[in-house]
Amino acid sequence: MTSVPFSFVRSVEFWSWFRMAVCVLPVVLVVMGVYVDYTHTADRCSTLTVSNDSLLVEYGEPVKVNCSISSKPSSHFFLGWESQFNAVQTDSETSLVWRAPSLTEWEVNGREMFCYLSVPNTEQCKRKVHLTLYKRPDSVNISSESSVWSEGQMMKLKCEIENVGPLQNLTVQWTRVDQNNITTVTEMPYGSFSTSGEERKNGNVTSTLTVSASRDEDDVQYQCAALLRLDQLQQPQVGSSEPLNITVRYKPIITQPSKGIPNSVIKGNKLVLNCSAHGNPSPQYSWSSPGNKNLTTSSIIISSVQSEDQGQYSCTAYNDEGSDSMNVTVNVLEHPHTTNLSSESSMWSEGQMMKLKCEIKNTGPVQNLTVQWTRVDQNKNRTVTEMPYRRFSISEKQKGSMDVTSTLTVLASHDEDGVQYQCAALLKLEQLQQPQVGSSEPLNITVRYKPIITQPSKGIPNSVIKGNKLVLNCSAHGNPSPQYSWSSPGNKNLTTSSIIISSVQSEDQGQYSCTAYNDEGSDSMNVTVNVLEHPHTTKLSSESSVWSEGQMMKLKCEIKNTGPVQNLTVQWTRVDQNKNRTVTEMPYRRFSISEKQKGSMDVTSTLTVSASRDEDGVQYQCAALLKLEQLQQPQVGSSEPLNITVRYKPTITQPSSGTISLTQGDQLVLNCSAHGNPSPQYSWNSPGNKNLTISSIFISSVQSEDQGQYICTAYNDEGSDSLTVVVNVAVEYKLIIIIIAVCAVVGVVLIIGFWYYRHTQNKWRNLASHRNNDNIALSDDIAGQS
Repeated sequence: MTSVPFSFVRSVEFWSWFRMAVCVLPVVLVVMGVYVDYTHTADRCSTLTVSNDSLLVEYGEPVKVNCSISSKPSSHFFLGWESQFNAVQTDSETSLVWRAPSLTEWEVNGREMFCYLSVPNTEQCKRKVHLTLYKRPDSVNISSESSVWSEGQMMKLKCEIENVGPLQNLTVQWTRVDQNNITTVTEMPYGSFSTSGEERKNGNVTSTLTVSASRDEDDVQYQCAALLRLDQLQQPQVGSSEPLNITVRYKPIITQPSKGIPNSVIKGNKLVLNCSAHGNPSPQYSWSSPGNKNLTTSSIIISSVQSEDQGQYSCTAYNDEGSDSMNVTVNVLEHPHTTNLSSESSMWSEGQMMKLKCEIKNTGPVQNLTVQWTRVDQNKNRTVTEMPYRRFSISEKQKGSMDVTSTLTVLASHDEDGVQYQCAALLKLEQLQQPQVGSSEPLNITVRYKPIITQPSKGIPNSVIKGNKLVLNCSAHGNPSPQYSWSSPGNKNLTTSSIIISSVQSEDQGQYSCTAYNDEGSDSMNVTVNVLEHPHTTKLSSESSVWSEGQMMKLKCEIKNTGPVQNLTVQWTRVDQNKNRTVTEMPYRRFSISEKQKGSMDVTSTLTVSASRDEDGVQYQCAALLKLEQLQQPQVGSSEPLNITVRYKPTITQPSSGTISLTQGDQLVLNCSAHGNPSPQYSWNSPGNKNLTISSIFISSVQSEDQGQYICTAYNDEGSDSLTVVVNVAVEYKLIIIIIAVCAVVGVVLIIGFWYYRHTQNKWRNLASHRNNDNIALSDDIAGQS
C-alpha cells in the first residue's frame, strides 16, 4: 500500500477551507451593507443639530446660527434653512450657516425658522430655532404739569419712551421714593398706556400717572422705566428716566406745643414755651401772652416765672398758603413750704386706735395734690398708701395755695413696734416727669405689748431617750422685754428661760410649763416630756436551722424593753447572694406586744417565708425603729444577721435535651451539671445498657454502635432530675463519591480517545485507497500507449 505524503494532506485541507471562504464572504458583505444602511437611516434625524435653539438679538445687530449633520447620507440629500428671509440650501456640505449682517426685520418675532435635512423616499428631518428681536428705547423722559404743586391739586406725571420694541413685551414701571427712603413701585403693562406702532414691532410710548398733591408728596422723588420682559432673559431690559423731584406747597400745621395740655411750673422756676410747625414755604411765628404782649418769635423764655405770668398763651404759624394757631394755659404753682408729721402719743399701747397727722403749709393747686404715707417695718419692708384730693381737709375752698391736713388711723399692735412712718406732699402735674415732693421727717413708733411665746411650739411633745441630755428653751416677743419662769414635775419652780438636764431619767417625764411676763401681761406654754427606753436586745431566730423546699417557715424577731410601741416599726431586711437588698417594714398593730400600755414593753414580730431554692444562702436581719418627730433619724436596735440554708432537689442545667448529629469518627463529649442542695451526684445510661456514675461522657472516635439514647440523672437526698440526649451517627460517603467521579472521568476520556483513533485510521485508509487507484489508472494509461 502506497503512503500519502503529509504535505499533500495539508494542501487538500487548505484548498477546502479557501473555497468555503470565497463562497461565504459575499453573503457577509451584503448583510453588513444592509445593516449599515438601515442603522444610518434610523439615526439620520438624531445627527441633525443647530448651534442655538433660541436666539435673542438686539435691533441692528448681526446674527448667525449653524446647522450641521455628523456625516453625509449615502444617497442624494439637501441641507437647508427655511425662514422669512435669507433662506439657504446645500446638497454637498455637512454644515450650513444662516446669517443676517444687521437684523431689522420685526417679522421674525413670534415665527419660527428651522433647519431641515431632506433625503429622497424618507421623512424630512427638522430642527426649530426661536428667534426674538428687541430694541432698547432711544430715550426715557419723565415730566410734570408744573414744577411746583399746591396741596389739594390732582397732578399728572408723564413718561415718554421713544422707539422701543416689541411693544407687547413692554411694561412701564413707576418708582416713588419718599423722604424716609421708602420705595413704592407701580407697574403698567401693555394696554394701559398709549403707543404708536404694532404690538410685535417698535414704537413710541406715553404713560401717565395721576398723583394727589399732598404734604406727603413734598420732597418725594419719582422715576419711570421701560421694562422689556423677554423669555430668554432672567432680568428684563431696562431703560430709565432721570429722577424727578416733587415740591408741594402747603399751609403750616403746628406740632408743638400739644393741644389742650396745660403747662404748670413752680413759682420762681424757668418757663420755656416752644412753637414749631410743618409747612412749605417754611412758616413764621407770633406769640400772644397775658397782658396782650405780642412777640414775633417761635419761643418764649421766662427765667423766673411769677404769679402774673399765669394765663393763656397763643402761638400762630403762617406762610403764603395759610396759618395755624395753638393755645397753651400756664399754671404757676406754689411749692409746699413745710410738711410736718405728728402722733397723738409718743408711746402706744397694744389695742389702741392711734392717729397720725400730716400738716402741709402753703401748697396748691389742691386738685393736683396727693398725700403719700410711707411705712417701713423692722425688716425694711416698705408699704406706700396714697390719699388723693378730697380725702384730706383744706383751709379754704380755692384752687390757689392753701394749708392741708391729712390723717392716717393705725391700730396699735406689736407688729407696729419699731415701725417708721413718713408723709409727703406730691403735686402731680402732667408737664412734670417727676411730681414735686415736700416730705416730713420720719416718725418712729413704739408700741408696748404683752409677751407672746415663740418657743417651744404649742402641743408638740418632747421625747428623749433615757440617759440623754434634755434641753428646754423658752423665748417670747414683748415690749418691755419679758421675764421667764418654769414649773416642772415635782412642783419645782425655776426663774430662768431654759431648763437643762444632763442625764434624763424616768422621774423627769411629765409636763413642763413656761411663763413669759412683763408690765403689759403674760403668756404660758406647756410641754410634755416623754422619756423613752432604748431597745435592750433585738434577737432574730428561725423555726429550723435547715429548711426544705416547699415548706412555709417563720422568722421571729424578739425586741425587749422598748416603747412607746405606737411609734415602733419593725424593719425586715433580706440580702440575697447577689447582694440585692429588700426591705419590708411592719408598723404598730402588725406585731404582738406583752401588755397594752404606752410605756416600755416586749415586742415580737413574725415574718412568714416560703422555702424555695431562691432563699438558699439568703441573709435576714430585723431592726426596731422608733420614729419620733423630735428625732431627725429614728432610734435603731438591730439583730445579728441570720443565714438561711434551703435543701432542694437537683435541676439539670446542662446539656439541653434534644438530638446530636455526628459523622462516624467524630468526637463525642456530653457534660451533665445541675443545681441542688446538697450537691448532686450523677449517673449516665448509654446504648447497650452501660451505666456510668460520672458527670461526663467522652468518646474520641464515635462509631455506629455508639448511636442511641444517653440519659443523665442528677440526685441527692431531696430528689432527682433526668435528661435524655439522642445521638445519631452517619457513615462518611465522601471518599466513595470521589472514587466514582474519578473513574467516570477516566472512562469518558478513554471513549473519546478510542473514537478519535478509529476516525483517524479510517481517514488515512480512504486516502491510501484513493492514491492506489490513481496509480493503477496511470499504469494502465502508460501500458496502452506502449
